[in-house]
Parts: sequence; C-alpha cells; structure tokens
Amino acid sequence: MRGAWSTLALVAVALGLGAYIYFVDSARSDTEANEKVFAVEPGTVEEVRVVAKGDTSVLMKTGADWALAEPLVTDADSNTVGALLNSLTSLEVVREVDPKATDLAQYGLAEPKADITFSGTSGAAGRLRLGDASPSGTDMYAIKGDDARVFLVNISVENSLVKSAFELRDKRVLRFARDQADGVEITTSAGTVALTRADSEWRLGAPSGARGDYGAIEGLLTRLSTTMMSAIETTDLATLKKYGLDPPVATVAVKAGSATATLAVGATADGKTFARDLARPMVFAVDPAFATDLQKDASEYRRKEVFDLRAFSATQIALTRGADTVTFRKKAGAGENPADTWTVTGPGATAAREASAGLMEEALTKLSGLRARAFEAAAPAGTTPVMIVRAEYEENKKEEASFGRAGDDIVVVRPDEGGAMRLDAAAVEDVLKAFDAVLTPPAPATPPAAASPEKNP
Repeated sequence: MRGAWSTLALVAVALGLGAYIYFVDSARSDTEANEKVFAVEPGTVEEVRVVAKGDTSVLMKTGADWALAEPLVTDADSNTVGALLNSLTSLEVVREVDPKATDLAQYGLAEPKADITFSGTSGAAGRLRLGDASPSGTDMYAIKGDDARVFLVNISVENSLVKSAFELRDKRVLRFARDQADGVEITTSAGTVALTRADSEWRLGAPSGARGDYGAIEGLLTRLSTTMMSAIETTDLATLKKYGLDPPVATVAVKAGSATATLAVGATADGKTFARDLARPMVFAVDPAFATDLQKDASEYRRKEVFDLRAFSATQIALTRGADTVTFRKKAGAGENPADTWTVTGPGATAAREASAGLMEEALTKLSGLRARAFEAAAPAGTTPVMIVRAEYEENKKEEASFGRAGDDIVVVRPDEGGAMRLDAAAVEDVLKAFDAVLTPPAPATPPAAASPEKNP
C-alpha cells in the first residue's frame, strides 16, 4: 500500500512540476510583449553574417541588390534575404527567461541553431543567437549580443532566420531579363523549336512559321525564370557525362536583345533531373516535371484558334463556296445608344440587305471559336475544297483560311502559316449552318387579318 502511495505522490509531483513549467513558459507580460530586440530598420542593414546548418554565410548589399560573399561569391535570393531582414529587425521579446544566465547550454545557446550578426548605416549593428525550442514548443530561446540575458522569441522566426548558404543563394535555374525576352530555342533529339516575338506577338520561326500560342509561350518563360534548383550536385565540369550533360538531352536558349541565357538538361535519376546554366560552373538538380515540360512538341506552342478575330472585332467576312462569294459588312452605329448593323451581299445581288444582328453574332462566335485539334506538315492529298474565309477586323487587320474535307475531318490552311490544321467536321458544319441562317431571306410580313363586319342583332 505504501508503494502505491509513493507512486501516486511521485506522479502528482511530476504533474505539478510540468504544469508549473508550462505555466511559466506560457506566461506573457503586456509590457515585455512589445519589446523589440533591435531598434533597426531593414533598409539600413548592409552586411549580414549567418552561422547555421553547418555553414558560415556572409551577405553583402550593393545598391539595391544582395550578394553572397562567403562561402562562395554569387547572387543572393532576394526574397529569402528580405524575409530574413524583416524577421530580424521586427523581432520581439515574448518573455524574459533568465536575466543573467550562467549556463547557456541548458537553453541550446552554447551551440546555437543560428548565430547572426549584422551591421550597416545609421548605427545599425547587432547579434542574435537562437537556441532550443521551449517546452511548450511555441517559442525558442534567444540571446542578444554578448548579454547574459536569455529570452523567448516566437518559434516561427526559425523558418526565416536559420538558413544555410544554399538557402540564401540565388537558386534560379536560369537568369535572364524576363520582360525583355524576345526569343526561345528548344533543341532536343526531335529537332529545334524556335520562338520569336515581335511587339506582343509570338511566332514559331521553326519548324512551321505559324502563329504562336501567347499563353503557352509566356508560361514557358515564367517557368524558366522562376524554377529553382533543389540541390547542387557538383562544381566539377569534368564529370558532365555522368549527369547526362555531355551531350545534354535538351537545351533551352532564351534571348533578350543581344543577350542569351542557355540551360542544358541532362539525365534523370533518383527522382531528380540534372541540369546546368552554361554561364555558371555547376551541375544542379531540378524537378523532373520541369524537364519534361521543356521537351514538349512544337505544336504545344502553336496557336490553336483558326482565326485571331473575335465576334465583337470583326468588320467584314467574305465567305466563298465554289464560284460564289457572299460578303457580310458591319456598319458601326451612331447616336446616343449606337447599335451596329450588318449587311449582306451575295451572287447576283444588286444591293445589300440588312442581316439579323443576332444571327450574325452567333455565326461570328462559332467562326472565331474554331480550334485545331491536331497539326500536319501539309494538307493531305485529295482534299476536297469546302470554303474560303477572308476576314477583316479591328485596325484593318486581315486574315484568310481555306477549308477542305479530308476523310471525316476538315483541314485548314492559312497562307501566312506553314502546315495545316485538322478540325472536327461537325464544328465547321455548325459554322456553315449559322451563316446559312443569316443568308436566309426574312419571311415576308403577314398582313393583318381584315376585321369581320359586325352583325346587327
């Protein structure tokens, strides 16, 4: 019985001690909660030294940019450095733990997780050491400068302050002026896809000379400019063959004016793909999905819409079937509440007649919605002509497309593009039916029925 009571007593003491530690650790002081560790503005800091995760990293500010000076010289990750500076200069004391600590080891501060020193203008200077997490797990122990005062800071700052040299460096796989990019060349075993931009229009310089898909190409550039390396494999360029980079599986060259940045993509192994920026002496790892995206077929970057015009922008449509051509013209409305009108002239017509605006909008919507589901090097032999569409739209732009039947499909050829587009026949038939509905003359108005004579009762 005595043993049982002893056990219960020990349990009670342990629970009480745990509750006391938790209470003391969790307690907050209204006056201490707002105490800032450093009275420094982020913009005044010009040098930072971070000892963490086995690395000693030195960051130097030049103008508005940050660079890593140790353990190697390279650009720094601006977002990571910015987060570090914001956390450091806005850091607040949660609670004081020990005003004059004599044993820093019990707080994990003898060998801290991070030892950060900084200096700059306007007297900006300081040192911070971060230790273990508190028993509650919500805070971590810290000490400022060479003081003996140990205090708690929110543990969330660990994510932004405890950084290795790799985490602090610029990890972009390719560095180029994103807003000035005007050309991309992707070379694989299948050939080269060349993309060129003039003003805001992208075209495939090779292999088809076709219109480019703006969204797909801009998305590629965004991916190239924002994708980060996951690790650095080696800086020994004599081992490129080991990583499938001599020769590479694919290369991507981005042009921005006279500058060119080139990424070489190598082999994939153990869930990562090896690559290198030809301007830097290193091999790094990237997500295999990123490497796969770079090897898409040229058709992925080709514009799928048959026409650039939209229903609201069209001003004239000439539709030729056989020897007959029908022309639809838009006349802009005028006045306080303008309403556009359409007229139609056809074979043998001596004058234009007004067309139904509603039916015309429906036909134009179907026409502008035609999309290719596949591309071919040329229209198949034996293609039967169906129609030719010549369109005019905003700012006097013009485009033309010839439609032909090839088996169960319709193929389309534009004179300003190489190759042919393959479409579903049903979509083209819907367009023809919609224009036929516009061409159908309106039914003559039915005269009102004559009133029956009233009969005298």
